Amino acid sequence: MRFLLLFLWLWAWAWAFPRVGVHEGFTRVVFDLPSEEVRYTLKRGENLLEVVLLGLKAPPKEEVVNSKEVASVQTLPEKEGVRVLIRTKGPVEVAVSRYKDPERLVLDISLASKATPPPPPKPKPPDPPKPVVLLDPGHGGVDPGMVGHVVEKEVVLDVALRLKRLLEKEGIEVRLTRDKDMHLSPDKREDLSRRAAMADSSRVNLFISIHVNASPIRTAQGVEAFYFGRAQDPRIVAQVIRENGGGELGRRLTEEAKSVAERILTDIVAQANQRYSQRLAETLGRKLSQATGSPYRGSFPGDFFVLRYAKVPAVLVEIGFGDHPAEGRRLADPAYRERVAQGLAEGILAFLAQGAFAR
Repeated sequence: MRFLLLFLWLWAWAWAFPRVGVHEGFTRVVFDLPSEEVRYTLKRGENLLEVVLLGLKAPPKEEVVNSKEVASVQTLPEKEGVRVLIRTKGPVEVAVSRYKDPERLVLDISLASKATPPPPPKPKPPDPPKPVVLLDPGHGGVDPGMVGHVVEKEVVLDVALRLKRLLEKEGIEVRLTRDKDMHLSPDKREDLSRRAAMADSSRVNLFISIHVNASPIRTAQGVEAFYFGRAQDPRIVAQVIRENGGGELGRRLTEEAKSVAERILTDIVAQANQRYSQRLAETLGRKLSQATGSPYRGSFPGDFFVLRYAKVPAVLVEIGFGDHPAEGRRLADPAYRERVAQGLAEGILAFLAQGAFAR
């Protein structure tokens, strides 16, 4: 009985030599070996692998495999060992491994990867859109603005043109509500409305209205920045009325803008834009003060008609007091106006670098 079992095991082993398994992406051929003394060689031919195992005996056998990689496996006994012919269905790659416990030789056969042309170069991603800044030199044409040691409409236009040049050097697109001594309408309400309409989020990223300040107190000096909101300080209210046209017209436009400011309290989107505008005002005011040495008086909410419907961060900047005996004369100096433009440019670039909004 023991002899019969040994015979059956040897017979099964012989007919299972080598063992072939078909897997996804490769065919595995396993040679179970009696000891580590068995040596092998592997030769490659056209659509053929030849494995010679020395010191091993096995009966002749041919097995049809018909996997994606292997057509058949044929075992041929020889005087000093066994030769196994593995016929493949094309060029193949062979990974050879030898293991112990139990001793075995494993061939993993996969189709050779076809040579593919290198992928075409990836198209260059489009350049990100340039930020667009709308500069509004206040007043102009029939409206001179404040008149003191300087004329407001002349100073703010000069500063806006200098600022445009500085920003364009940084790759920023700049648009102007006016580029010469002109008004958009002789009617103040219509003039301010046309300027405000340009601050459309589909066309620009920032809106900056540039002005020169004035005060009944001739000693007042420094820079201020405003964002749209309810003005509480009587001094600010008086300043807002003046910038909105002055007199009865200024009061009427201020009241109209005030009703818009009240609606912001219930509009989440408008509140977010107001916060960005406040941040922009603070950044511009501080950078302008640092560049010019003029005191920074702060940033404040104000019912400015020109800011009321802006859908982008929008501010009104007072670059100095034109009726101050020293500051007014400095505003008449082209070199000082260049420093004003540089301070505003630094503030705009600092705000854009924060990435607080997207076009």
